[in-house]
Amino acid sequence: MLLELFWSFLKVGLFSFGGGLVSITLISQEIVTQKGWITANVFTDLIAIAESTPGPIAINAATFVGMQLGGIIGAIVATTAAVLPGCAISLSLGLLYQRYRRLTLVKGVMDGLRPVIVATIFVGGFTILRNALFAGGLLALSAVDWLSVAFFVIVFILAQKTKLSAVMLIVGGGVVGGAIRLLLGM
Repeated sequence: MLLELFWSFLKVGLFSFGGGLVSITLISQEIVTQKGWITANVFTDLIAIAESTPGPIAINAATFVGMQLGGIIGAIVATTAAVLPGCAISLSLGLLYQRYRRLTLVKGVMDGLRPVIVATIFVGGFTILRNALFAGGLLALSAVDWLSVAFFVIVFILAQKTKLSAVMLIVGGGVVGGAIRLLLGM
């Protein structure tokens, strides 16, 4: 199991181009769809926890999944696997980019990567949004979690129109959401 955990998160670490949000899609495909280690609902909770704690989402998610599946050793194995490719590739590419960044080919590669990365971030974000706002990820009006929709809209507006930090929005959302669920007995 530890070897399989290492390999799964090594792949996530190896192909998470564009940052942590891209890894959401990769992690979901690997641990929910292909391996079935956790459910889509647990995955949505995992992302909420990983985003609410300091550090990159892929590393936090790897630690969480590793802990769930293999205890402390599993957490260390998964986290190491998620970090290893990024460190090696970043060091190598940083050196190469500094040397060759003015070449037409390098500029072209960067032009091609930008839209692909944005699209992958969008897919990951949409997956999380769908699972957070619709019961079981179903895109049906009957499955809408209206409290989550209200939170999403309010935080989206606050993030766009105010200077509140993401930390304040996250902490505020957790406090208000917890209070509402307690008051409503949900």
